[in-house]
Amino acid sequence: MSFRTTRRLAAALALVGLAACSTTEPEPEPAPAQPITPGINLTALSRICPKAMLDDDQTFKRIYSPSSSDDADDLAYQVSLSEYTRTCSVAPSGDQLLLQVAVAGRLIGGPKASPGTYKVPVHVELVDGSVALYDQVITQEVELPAEGLSTQFLFKADNIPVPPTAGENTRVRVGVN
Repeated sequence: MSFRTTRRLAAALALVGLAACSTTEPEPEPAPAQPITPGINLTALSRICPKAMLDDDQTFKRIYSPSSSDDADDLAYQVSLSEYTRTCSVAPSGDQLLLQVAVAGRLIGGPKASPGTYKVPVHVELVDGSVALYDQVITQEVELPAEGLSTQFLFKADNIPVPPTAGENTRVRVGVN
């Protein structure tokens, strides 16, 4: 076979292959979202799940030793919260939502710090306007390593009840207590 004949044969095979890939039948329509409980689908759930926010006054805190001092040489550690996310699911009873919030934090040791476990009080509050629907301080244990005296941590609060009466102004606020 000559080079010219081989090239024509390859072009013909390529056209046959491409013709086999095309179809004249339209693709079927995607199925609608499946409800996870009667009346609530995933799109609706994401809309009614309360928004999360960090409390501006409580995203950063310094702890001194002794606690009455505010001298930089007496700083034991400082803690800060930065990134957050939230998700909701329907409670097994079906009468309310359960909210889960996760927040990234950082603990940095000061001149008076030593390696070990530190207890960071994290305040979680679910509010609808000015009405508190949930208010709790949860202690997060954070291990401060010997090398660098700095670490990151992930705080999670699960199963925060969101009543069906919660309005569109309902928010979950998180901060260091």
